[in-house]
Amino acid sequence: MANLAQSDLGAKSETARIRALLEDLTESYMGVRPEGRLALAIWWKRSLRAREQHLLFLFSGTPINAIISGPPVSLYWKSGASSPPFVFIEATDVDWFSTLLRADPQRVLQYQTDCEVLHFDKKLLTSDILDKFRIITEPPSLMKGWYVTEDEYNKSSTIQDLLSLHGHTKPNFGLVKIEEKDFENCRGILHVEVSQKWVPLSFEGIQIYPYYNDQQKHRSVYFLFEGGALYQVLRYEVKTAPDYADRFRLLGKAPNDRYPEVYLRAVRPPAQPTT
Repeated sequence: MANLAQSDLGAKSETARIRALLEDLTESYMGVRPEGRLALAIWWKRSLRAREQHLLFLFSGTPINAIISGPPVSLYWKSGASSPPFVFIEATDVDWFSTLLRADPQRVLQYQTDCEVLHFDKKLLTSDILDKFRIITEPPSLMKGWYVTEDEYNKSSTIQDLLSLHGHTKPNFGLVKIEEKDFENCRGILHVEVSQKWVPLSFEGIQIYPYYNDQQKHRSVYFLFEGGALYQVLRYEVKTAPDYADRFRLLGKAPNDRYPEVYLRAVRPPAQPTT
């Protein structure tokens, strides 16, 4: 058993070492290049003891319209070495690869063989590429939105006023609903985007945000969501819930499974008449 454990530990260590070297090589392709910006890097057909390693690069920019192969690069390129293992890089552009996925999916199956994503920029990738390589950046039920201050709310006449004020900016929080009592009241888990992925906020993390601190100071706090739903924050509660990550398919867990839940009530802008 000891030998098996040592072997497993050694394999994990070697995988981490090769991954780090490949990530270092990948990083050298992230600057300004004729092909454009590097949108995706895939380590495929992984093998710890092989004399060859394989990378697929997708660029966003100048159309390549083919999968091109460059000369092999030593894994130890940074030291000036020209010895195995060698890295074979295949490259193409995002649009052409996306078209290939639909037109000839069998041709790209090889890149899914024991593959691992080393780098991605979701703003540059199409949804079919994200799906093909199982790049999940947010929970399936995530709602994204903006914090509306008390003054902004009081000055608004319509939802469109608020959307015009905030809609051109990047959402500053996300919410996964965990209970919806009726059409007006619900509660959920707040999220924040970290390294292109939406993860649940911790109780410590939420304390730096004005929508938490303003509510603690007894100011009115409102959440405006994409699509126009508007809610007032009623209160926050911290709940220990080890099942939340799996139950709501969250991309990560809060420390000690302690989640700050937010209770919300749907509202209208003050000048908008009720129906």
